[in-house]
Amino acid sequence: MRLTSLHSKIFLLVGLSLLLSAALVMFLTQRGVTRTVFTMEEHAVHNVLNLLMQDSEARWGGFLQDKIATVRSNRARLMQQGDTILSMLNTLLRDVRSGAMSDVQARALALEWLSRLDIGTSGNVWIFDSTHTVLSAGHPLERNANVAALLDYKGRHLASSLFEDLRAGGHGFAIYRLPDPATGGSLLRYAYATYLPEWDWMLLVSDDAGDVVSQINRRRTETEKAIADVLQGLRLAESGFAFILGDDGRLIAPPPAAHVGLLGEVDSFTGKTLQRLLHDLPPAAEIHHQRFDPLGQDDVWRIDSAHFRPLGWTIVAAVPERDFTRAANALSNKLGLVLLAVLALGLTVAGWVSLRLTRPLHTLSEFARALPEQDFSSGERLLPEYIATLPKRRPDEVGRLAAAFAYMDAQLREKVARLLEETSSRERLESELSIAQQIQKGLLPPPERAAALRTRVDLAATMVPAKEVGGDLYDHILMPDGRMLFAIGDVSDKGMPAALFMAGTCTLIRALSETETDPAVIMARINNLLAANNPNLMFVTLIVGVLDLENGRLEWSNAGHSPLCVLSPGGQLRLLEGRSGPACGVQGDLPYRRHETHLQPGEVLLGYTDGVTEAVGPQGDQYGEHRLYAALARLGQADADTALNAVLTDVHHFVQDTPQSDDITLITIRALPT
Repeated sequence: MRLTSLHSKIFLLVGLSLLLSAALVMFLTQRGVTRTVFTMEEHAVHNVLNLLMQDSEARWGGFLQDKIATVRSNRARLMQQGDTILSMLNTLLRDVRSGAMSDVQARALALEWLSRLDIGTSGNVWIFDSTHTVLSAGHPLERNANVAALLDYKGRHLASSLFEDLRAGGHGFAIYRLPDPATGGSLLRYAYATYLPEWDWMLLVSDDAGDVVSQINRRRTETEKAIADVLQGLRLAESGFAFILGDDGRLIAPPPAAHVGLLGEVDSFTGKTLQRLLHDLPPAAEIHHQRFDPLGQDDVWRIDSAHFRPLGWTIVAAVPERDFTRAANALSNKLGLVLLAVLALGLTVAGWVSLRLTRPLHTLSEFARALPEQDFSSGERLLPEYIATLPKRRPDEVGRLAAAFAYMDAQLREKVARLLEETSSRERLESELSIAQQIQKGLLPPPERAAALRTRVDLAATMVPAKEVGGDLYDHILMPDGRMLFAIGDVSDKGMPAALFMAGTCTLIRALSETETDPAVIMARINNLLAANNPNLMFVTLIVGVLDLENGRLEWSNAGHSPLCVLSPGGQLRLLEGRSGPACGVQGDLPYRRHETHLQPGEVLLGYTDGVTEAVGPQGDQYGEHRLYAALARLGQADADTALNAVLTDVHHFVQDTPQSDDITLITIRALPT
């Protein structure tokens, strides 16, 4: 049975559907049973964790109360000592105010008294002024030392921050570290600070904070040991346990000895150790759940944890999933056997039904494969009988498909006959267009005429139609009086109508050039003849010029066409901008004026149609007169062929691969020295 047949696909689809349904039922059943067991165990774990959190909070409360009492006792002692010293200093200040002694004497007496003052083995009194210079100090500070760089416990500069805070508040407390010359380390100190505004002094009564820290650490150690003893005998489910991990990675209450290595095991999904996963959890009091599957081990663990921020503890409960999934696995195995039997029965029925459905489709596919070999042009209907009767025998999708095949057979025969007819008509039209193109090319001046004139004038011309035939024209004729008549024009339409109008215009130019020499008269007569019978109101923009090949005298008439350009050998460009009248063919009996100029030897005259300036580039912008004039100005001294090819090349470079939208016609004439 190949998978490319519809029979095999239906069979496979039904089989996969049954298999997926069975898998879904097994999954949902196992999930429901597992969820129930998990819920029960989760409640138990939650209760244990909540009790541990409450116990930790109670112990932390007692620990915090002891800490606060110790700190308050020491702060009260420092404040009492500071107030006593301040009282003595205020006595000296009163003597200064009463005139009993000078301010200098009072300051010296105060500093001498403070230097001999003893407030205990670990305490000292020191004073510094607004320049952060120590005026009086005990060990380890020295007199005249600068304490500007000394930092407090928060990382601020101690001296400047005290002056800033206490000048307004009067007194306060600070914790800082002093360098210890004896050990090379530092001493943690706390101090009561007060400000003397009369002398701009800062007085600090300090003591060693190490004893306070030692008391707090001892109380913390006792708390950790007590809760570790509680967790040591705690068991969750059959083999689960609880432990506490500190933020510094230290085990406050370790897991059982058999599972101590679990913290270093690597999770197969995240690639992280259990200790790292617990460290990465957000520090919140809520209980977090995660699944931990150690690499190389069979057990998968259910990890529940909560963070106790005050002590920096993460309280963790770890329970193997196998402890509460045995019942769900047994039920899944029984259900799997039942579903396998249902799957085998369903596949048997699906095979029989798919074979009955696909047999007529196979017949239709054989008919479709034979369709390309039939002769649809004969008109004879070759639809087999078993397909023609299938819509009646099978009123379902297969019957409708057979009816569609019968309709397709009839339509194909009709369309093929119509296509043959249209192909014949198109071939005839293309043949006629090819003949018209050859006729239009025959209306343009033959190369032999230009070659005959090259001994007297340098001449080049070209026309590139946008379609098979175009509406642009150019001509050059040697007149009976020895002068040369040239013309360039653009018909208002495209395609065959424009080509016919162009042919009539070319014929009129050549006929009139035999009897008339004035370009204005020729233009007027062309206009009258074209306007006399012009029901479609077509018109042609036209320039007719007469050049004296001996002296370069140029006469021309312009009927609504783009002006002629004259390029000097030095690269200067001038335009022959005189207009003689409107485009030819619009209205008869209109006068046209004649214009005159002289072409100097070496000057190049260029005429063009709007297919040059309106050529469209890839960006949708037009070539324009400014690019044409710039291309001519770059030439300098050039012959007629060079000028014409330079303009064509520049236009083609501008449009690139953009389709041509209008006929392009150019004529260039360079005056030769006599």
